[in-house]
Amino acid sequence: MPKDDRLAVHTVVMDGEEVAYGDIGVSDEERAAAGRETMAERQKSLLARNRRRARRRYRRPLPKGMECARVWRRREPEELRRRLTDGPLAVWSEDDVLHVLWRGDEPRLSAGVQLAMWPVRGADDLWELSVRIRRLEEAVISVVAATSHRPHEQPVERLWRGALAAPAPPSSAPLLGTVTEHVVDSSRLGRPRAITVYRPPGPAGPMPLCLHADGQSVPGSAPYVDAAVAAGTLPPLLLVGLHCDRTPGPYPDGRTREYIPGVDPDRFAAHLAFAVDEVLPRFPEATHVISAGFSNGASFALGAADRRPDRIAAAVALSPNLPPPELDVTVRAPRYLAAGTIESGFRDCARDLAAILSGAGIAHRHEEWVGGHDPYWWWVHLVEGLRWILRDALPAAHP
Repeated sequence: MPKDDRLAVHTVVMDGEEVAYGDIGVSDEERAAAGRETMAERQKSLLARNRRRARRRYRRPLPKGMECARVWRRREPEELRRRLTDGPLAVWSEDDVLHVLWRGDEPRLSAGVQLAMWPVRGADDLWELSVRIRRLEEAVISVVAATSHRPHEQPVERLWRGALAAPAPPSSAPLLGTVTEHVVDSSRLGRPRAITVYRPPGPAGPMPLCLHADGQSVPGSAPYVDAAVAAGTLPPLLLVGLHCDRTPGPYPDGRTREYIPGVDPDRFAAHLAFAVDEVLPRFPEATHVISAGFSNGASFALGAADRRPDRIAAAVALSPNLPPPELDVTVRAPRYLAAGTIESGFRDCARDLAAILSGAGIAHRHEEWVGGHDPYWWWVHLVEGLRWILRDALPAAHP
C-alpha cells in the first residue's frame, strides 16, 4: 500500500489490544465517500478477537512492567443496569479492576481513561469498559463520557478515588482572588486572542507570574492555586492563561501548530512572540516568569523556556509529549515534569526528558501519579510544580 495513502486504515497493537489506526486528519465520512474502509468498520471487525484476549486476561495478573490492561467477562444486562443509580454513567471497582458503564448511544471517553467502550452483549443501549490497573487503590481517575456523534453534548463526569488515594488538595470556593478574561489585539497572531488572568488576594506588588498554556482552563486551576496562596504554601503569584487556537480543522489543528515546536515552527514562533512580546509587558510586576502547560501545552511550556530564557526562568510540564531530543540542554532553566502511570506515551516522554536533564546536570523534579491524562492531576501538580520551583529551584523568587 502506498505510504502516502491518507485514506488507508491499519491495525496496530497498543497495550495488548488491536486498534484501528489511520491519518487523524481524514474523517470516516471522507473514507466512506471514497468507498474505503472506515476506522469504525475496522475497529468493529477487531472486537471479537480483542474480547477473547481480554477475557483470558481477566483471570491473570498484570504482566511485569505493564501498568494497565483491558479485561472482560460476560455479564447479564440486567446485572449491569442495577449499577446505573445516578444517571447514564456508572464507575466502580472490584479488586484491581475499574469498571465503567454507559447507557445510551455509543460514547466517547476522555480524561483519565480514554479506551473505547464495547457494546454489552444482549443490550442495544449499554456500553462497558473494564481495566485492570496496578495500584488502583492509590488512584484518582476522572471519567468523562459523551455521545460520540454529538461532540458538543454536555459530558457526564465522575471522579473515582481509590481507598488509599491521597486526600484531595484544598481548593477555594469561592475564590479569595479574582479571575478575569481580556482580549489582546495581537499583531503577532494577526487576530485577537483571549487571555484569562488569576490575581491573588492582597495588595498589588511584585510577584512571580505563571504563563499558563490552554488559558481557558485557568478557572479550573485557580481554586487550587488560590487555596495554596491562602495557606502560605505558595507565595502570591499571577496565573496568565493564553487561550489556545480553537480553529477547527484536520490534524495538525491550530492548537497543535502553536504548541508543538516542530510541527509548524513559524506558528509556534508567532505564538511565543505573542506571549512574550505582547502579553508579558502587560504585567510589569512579574519578578519571575514560569511557563506551564499540560499535554500539547506542556510542549509549549518546555519549548518556550528553551527559546526565551531571557524572559522565562523555569517550566512546569504535565503529561508532556515534546520529543526528548528537542530539549535544549544548553538552557539551564529548572523543569518540573510529571505524568500518569496509565498514560504510557506521556509517561515515557516525561521519564526520557528527566533522564536527559539528569545527564546534563540540570535542576529538575520528576513525579508520577497513579492515573491517566487527567485534569484533576494537572491541577494538583501545577501547584506542586510551582511550589518546588519557587521555593527550591528558584529560591530568589520567594520573598
